[in-house]
Amino acid sequence: MDTYVRPGMKVLDVGCGDGQHLEYLATSLPKCDLFGTEISQIRVDRVNKKGFACAKVDGPRLPFHDRSFDAIVFFEVIEHIPEADVDLLLREITRVLKRNGVVVGSTPNYPIKRYYDFSHRILSLLRRIPAFGGSDAKPPQSASETYPNESTTSLPKEARRRQPWLIHKIDRLFADDPTHQFFCSFNRIYRLGKSHFQDVELFTTFEATAKTVAISSPTKFFSHKIVFVFKSCN
Repeated sequence: MDTYVRPGMKVLDVGCGDGQHLEYLATSLPKCDLFGTEISQIRVDRVNKKGFACAKVDGPRLPFHDRSFDAIVFFEVIEHIPEADVDLLLREITRVLKRNGVVVGSTPNYPIKRYYDFSHRILSLLRRIPAFGGSDAKPPQSASETYPNESTTSLPKEARRRQPWLIHKIDRLFADDPTHQFFCSFNRIYRLGKSHFQDVELFTTFEATAKTVAISSPTKFFSHKIVFVFKSCN
């Protein structure tokens, strides 16, 4: 990240979580002007207590003026965003990004799993449990319903408590982390980047070695993470 984010930049962390990346930037690049956005009010409060300006957002709109930031980072965020909102979020990012600005992010790489759609399996289970809505249970409609916050991460534990006779099915179901519903493949990230930015760089991070390797073309790769860099020349 230090290659692209330099001292003195105004930086926005979209989906900043508890502020870990903001803390890293504040330590490694102390002269940066740092901001964050979060969908969880609990985490917004935590980040604010750490001394960073953090705005609560529940959707793709960003509450900032045009051309506000030199760099925008968003790590492990895009996979939580519904398909219909991804394009709008990227347009918002290009709107608030300064000319010659840079976007750095990452996402899990799942090139062979069809949309990695857990929703049909989750709904099949939850519709058998009256306490979770029964036949009225509905698929996720927004990022707030797939975000790994205090509500979504407590669901497996609560399901086990209420329906212990389904514990084996529950454990198998949640082994794949249903909070990540909108996985992106290497090729899809490349297409999304090229549709909004002039330059796109993609890397893969392999879990076994934790080594980042540059990839020259968007073909078939089965890596742990996709790291992407989008550059604006507008």
